[in-house]
Amino acid sequence: ILRFILAFLLRNGLSQHRLRFFVDGQRTLQDGILTFFSWHRSVSLVLDWFHLVKKFKELLSMAMKGKVYRNEQVRAVLRLLWYGLVDDAIVHLRSINPDEIKDSQQIEALVGYLERNRSWIPNYAMRRRLKLCNSSNPAERTNNLIASQRQKKNGMSWSPDGSHALSTLACVVLN
Repeated sequence: ILRFILAFLLRNGLSQHRLRFFVDGQRTLQDGILTFFSWHRSVSLVLDWFHLVKKFKELLSMAMKGKVYRNEQVRAVLRLLWYGLVDDAIVHLRSINPDEIKDSQQIEALVGYLERNRSWIPNYAMRRRLKLCNSSNPAERTNNLIASQRQKKNGMSWSPDGSHALSTLACVVLN
């Protein structure tokens, strides 16, 4: 897909523009994008807000003893991350009362996740105020409209050519 993106940029004279990719925390995806576009002078990643929230809800659910306390911690940490305060979020995670934790490895996994993705966590509040995107939702919704609704139902299997043809037709109809 990165080749297609590059071809699109080159064909439309857009290769000199800043490139910003919205990603989840998957390292292989992040590394792949950064390696492929290593020649470009202005490439950046933004950790998708939706995926960040999902990750914290999942891991804190496994880490905490009760859902009430878990929800308090989710709100507190996400409030810090909304403003890009990664260090404060890490301090908060490490200061959680040990009596309320059932699996401290999940807390450390979240700390590691924040450390690995620190560079890609912006001030989401400022981005929203500037009317900039904080999520890949528009692209994921389009993918759902083009491929998932028709091609990913139970029992379906598609050849690569058939999938490509149907996706192309769906794009034409959607456009």
